Amino acid sequence: MLKSRSIRFLSYAILIALAVTMIVPLWSVVATAFSSKFASLQPGIKLWPETFSIEGFETLFRRLNFVLPFANTLYVTVIGTALHVLLSAMGGYVLIQEDLPGRRIMAGIILLTLTIPTQVILVPLFVVFKQFMLLNTLLSLIVSEMVSAFSILLMKTYFEQVPKSMIESARMDGAGHFKLLRDFYLPLALPGVLTVTAFQIVHKYNLFIEPLLFINDPQKITLQIALQSVILGESATSTNDFIAPNVTMAAIVLALVPLLVFYPFMQKYLIRGLTVGGVKE
Repeated sequence: MLKSRSIRFLSYAILIALAVTMIVPLWSVVATAFSSKFASLQPGIKLWPETFSIEGFETLFRRLNFVLPFANTLYVTVIGTALHVLLSAMGGYVLIQEDLPGRRIMAGIILLTLTIPTQVILVPLFVVFKQFMLLNTLLSLIVSEMVSAFSILLMKTYFEQVPKSMIESARMDGAGHFKLLRDFYLPLALPGVLTVTAFQIVHKYNLFIEPLLFINDPQKITLQIALQSVILGESATSTNDFIAPNVTMAAIVLALVPLLVFYPFMQKYLIRGLTVGGVKE
């Protein structure tokens, strides 16, 4: 009994320590964002604004066009996620067809692509996008990673849990592939659909390397690239270009708000996706 309590105490202590290392930096960002310019310039970790002020947010909206990058990011996130979920569901549906020739081979090839880092294909993607005149377009960010092996195999795993008797009954009633996918597989595998959706929303919202490589037009930059310009502006030596830390932290807070609002509602699906979405064949 004593050993069990010691292990439980040690586990709680480790979890609390890890939580502190994650919460304190985020809390310091928020505290700095709501500090005055002079207070934000003071060194050290801030757990509470010494002088409460929204000066950082006012400066951010006055000096930077923050709305346009956010709108671009929102567009890429919504359209990119919708297409990704649709194509992944279609791919997962194809792989569960028992009469599909080479089904196991296809699943193995798709699984093999998980070993290829995204950074490896960025240069070939750049060349292809240049040939198809997709550079400096938001479409390039949508097409990039429009489907992934992880999402396809995750949807396949969820679809395999749909009762086969129900599907056979629907087929006897004349249901085709599109109707089966729309009316049976997707509703019954809704947790899987929401899991893929949640992962993709977070991924698309936080895109950085792709827009940095594919986008040069200031009218097409995304939120993360705008944040980079704010952070680089903080290190500027010119007085006119200098951006105080409270402005930088205000930009980070504004970028985090949508994800912080979204995450609590989708947390259970993210966790379920990590536990249920194992690949099996």
